[in-house]
Amino acid sequence: MSNHEIDNLKLIAKSWNSLDISYIESILADDLIYESQWVLIPIKGKESYLSYLHSKFQAIKAVMDSEPMNITAELTLHPSLQNKPGIVITQVTKDGIRQVSLLIKSQKSKIKRIDVCFIPDPAEAILIDNFPI
Repeated sequence: MSNHEIDNLKLIAKSWNSLDISYIESILADDLIYESQWVLIPIKGKESYLSYLHSKFQAIKAVMDSEPMNITAELTLHPSLQNKPGIVITQVTKDGIRQVSLLIKSQKSKIKRIDVCFIPDPAEAILIDNFPI
């Protein structure tokens, strides 16, 4: 686990915890690939991903204005991935709690790939840093 990887994960968590893409703009590779088990087609390219994430954050803020909802992002280690560092994003609404794992691959100091998934199981992750803000 490199220092760049942990620093990048902290910035992603900070971005989610504040719902602000500005924290991650400088750490994404231009040829970034984003995949999610809930998004059918991979998002390719830094600008496309930032546009997608900005829209997602705006939608979350709109929901938060009208009903109780909380989003938190925590740095973790995933035992099922030989303690690979990642993030668990937790969404708490009136309907319950949902969690996802977010994993990255970096090249040099830039993030080349982001995967959002429910496997590895977020509930099995080990917390390594509370809610970067």
